[in-house]
Amino acid sequence: PKRWENTYLNWMENIRDWCISRQLWWGHRIPVWYCKDCGEVIVSREDPSECPKCHKSNLEQDSDVLDTWFSSWLWPFSTLGWPDKTEDMDKFFPTSTLVTGYDIIFFWVSRMIMASMEFLGVAPYRDIFITSLVRDDKGRKMSKSLGNGIDPLELIDMYGADAVKFTLCYLAAQGQDIKVNKETFAFGSKFANKIWNATRFLLMNLEGRELVDVKHEDLGTMDRWIYSRFNRAARDIEAAMENYRFNDAGSIVYSFFWNDFCDWYIEASKERLLRGSDEEKNRQISIIVDILEKAMRLMHPFISFITEEIYQKLPNSEGMLIDQSYPKYDESLEDEESIAKMDALQDAVKSVRTVRATLQIPSEKKIRVVMRPSEGFAATAFIESERAFASTLMNASSFEIDSKGETDVSSAFPIAGLGYELFAFIRDAIDVDAEIRKLEGEIKKNSDLLEKSEKKLSNESFVKNAKPEAVEKERGKKAEFEEKINKGREHIELLRNL
Repeated sequence: PKRWENTYLNWMENIRDWCISRQLWWGHRIPVWYCKDCGEVIVSREDPSECPKCHKSNLEQDSDVLDTWFSSWLWPFSTLGWPDKTEDMDKFFPTSTLVTGYDIIFFWVSRMIMASMEFLGVAPYRDIFITSLVRDDKGRKMSKSLGNGIDPLELIDMYGADAVKFTLCYLAAQGQDIKVNKETFAFGSKFANKIWNATRFLLMNLEGRELVDVKHEDLGTMDRWIYSRFNRAARDIEAAMENYRFNDAGSIVYSFFWNDFCDWYIEASKERLLRGSDEEKNRQISIIVDILEKAMRLMHPFISFITEEIYQKLPNSEGMLIDQSYPKYDESLEDEESIAKMDALQDAVKSVRTVRATLQIPSEKKIRVVMRPSEGFAATAFIESERAFASTLMNASSFEIDSKGETDVSSAFPIAGLGYELFAFIRDAIDVDAEIRKLEGEIKKNSDLLEKSEKKLSNESFVKNAKPEAVEKERGKKAEFEEKINKGREHIELLRNL
């Protein structure tokens, strides 16, 4: 990572003499002996029995031991049989990557390079990856004295090995330390459960179905979209891994499976799986199983145990998942047209959801939505074919495509889109006037609380004598009241424009 470049280069460009002896009780004794009779200093690979100068045997070995890092700096080649030429040396030296922590850049990283350059004339590795340091949720280094360490085995008992590994991978931004507590790993556990439950749903729909071979040219827009998304995920993961951006790779895995595959593709497939003909059901489940198998291969390095378990249950699996080839980017699977059409559908759904959230429309209240596409809008036919699916995700009572502009939308809330306009009939779901009165009451209440908070903070005696955390807490309350007031006013403005 960039932040450690200067530290590394400073040690490599400013090499100094290194005192390799230490006054410690344990360690490798320095191979130096002193003749107590003539004072001769003897350095030898073998323990000498007599002084080579006076031939007396009154010898004493130096009591110092070699610095721990003296043996460690030889590690890249001493473990492979050096100084002899061995097969292992030919095969594994130099290697590609060293993975280590920033605290031993000087002690170990730079010294291994020095030793390799000195004794073998080459650098021992190409890349040095400095890992994140895992800290507690207060940002402190974990230590026995503080008692703030977390036992990984305890976490695995709580959440599972996959959840622990994936959470750390997802959080490990290059060059940044990670703050965690035990609850942090619930994130990976939820994802692992999502993978398992999505697979159970799909395997349940396999019963009574026949898997068929679906050619790429026969795929629908939504099918081509999910294959394109998978293809891009494989490409982006490879790029992230090559650049040691493991958190980016974890994020891509998460986004593809949870968002693209589960939230969009499987949801869109449910209609065909529930109400389609036998032929449509066979075709749909065949595509899903194929993508699921590919997804297991894509996720296996990140979530190894669950993916292997699921893979063994799939009808299209062969052998062990760990033995399968990793997905590669395939340019022939790229489909810009299907991605553009799906982007338009997703944008429309997300826009309506945003309006619902902003205006705090209860989930049980459905609203009518009308789309008015611009002339030449390429996604019109596709969105028309997926109206039932889009309507479900919008929580709409109906979703209409008004290409000719015949629907009266004068009372609807307009939402601008790229190549289309949406109209949401909000008044069907909420009493606008009552909502405005409610918001005005909340603004009045928060304004009173803000006034009290400002009065407290303007009191010099409080600020001077209260504990710093109490003052900070009061400032937090003030900011919260201000935010609620501003949001309430924005909300009222939106409602008045309906």
